[in-house]
Amino acid sequence: MLRIVIVTLLFTGLLPLPIANAHPLESKSPAAKTSVQTSSPTDLSVWRLPMEYYPEQNPYSIEKEELGRKLFFDPRLSGNSSRTCAACHHPGLGWADGMTRALGDQQNLGRHTPSLINIGYANTFFWDGRASTLEDAVSQDILSPGLSSSETARSIVVRIASIANYRKAFETSFGPEGVSFERITEALATFVRSIRSSSTPFDQWLEGDDAALSESAKRGFALFTGKAACVQCHTPPTFSDSSFHNTGINTVDPGHYEISGKDEHRNAFKTPGLRDVALTPPYMHNGAKPTLVDTIDFYDRGGDAHGSGNELKPLHLSGSEKADLLAFLHSLSGEASETLMPALPVALMP
Repeated sequence: MLRIVIVTLLFTGLLPLPIANAHPLESKSPAAKTSVQTSSPTDLSVWRLPMEYYPEQNPYSIEKEELGRKLFFDPRLSGNSSRTCAACHHPGLGWADGMTRALGDQQNLGRHTPSLINIGYANTFFWDGRASTLEDAVSQDILSPGLSSSETARSIVVRIASIANYRKAFETSFGPEGVSFERITEALATFVRSIRSSSTPFDQWLEGDDAALSESAKRGFALFTGKAACVQCHTPPTFSDSSFHNTGINTVDPGHYEISGKDEHRNAFKTPGLRDVALTPPYMHNGAKPTLVDTIDFYDRGGDAHGSGNELKPLHLSGSEKADLLAFLHSLSGEASETLMPALPVALMP
């Protein structure tokens, strides 16, 4: 089979397409959504990822996942034929885009593209939390004026429904009701829920391989759950509390305040997960920190903007402690395996 690469405005070279986890879990049945762990974060069992979650309103099927995979990589989903979901969420870049700010339809969108890795476990979406379900997040994303100013739900449905093989795939996945915007978002959400973090040294350590983690990384984990207090927001098992915090980043972006209207949420942004974090630079909602080293230094000094609701306090870590913390963060990332772009349905002329 020929390996096909995605060519978009963002990517003009040949890029390999690794995937976060090319091997599906043994069970694809819906599982109850996990709640925030109440056990001690030093209890290693609380850091193991649970079974994938699929809501009752959008249950899993392999046909639906494969349909969503095709739509994710298909430029015909967008009125701009140079854009795909993968243009901003490229598997070769940790399911993000590697840019400081996301690029929409010929314009800068103002925020850094978040990774989709383990997004199926989240219960809030976007940096500001304006969506509470993955299906709603997908819907808002593909209808965003920043991505296509003239796109509508109807125009997307008409374009996809005009392709006979897509009509057949929707019938197989959803029944005879045909293509609808809701079913498009459900298929995409089902695929996106399959995007999981790679097997990492940290995961291998959790399973009992003591040699999988260096001594430096083990000390870094102790710092993460102790002195550095990272675990207060980066909670088990996904390394995110799915909540919103003001971390003293210099920004005029109102963040979650724009959604909640509460003063305490001004300049507060969603806590990102940290699994495969080394694959997804730059960091912060505005991409202001190019590397993990810069990010650790930022937290160590208690942020850049002091006062005005900043929740951070200086940590006063030593150089060796910063190195240990960095080693631990790198242990949360593995080597992603390659994937192939799916064969897309051909639009035959009548």
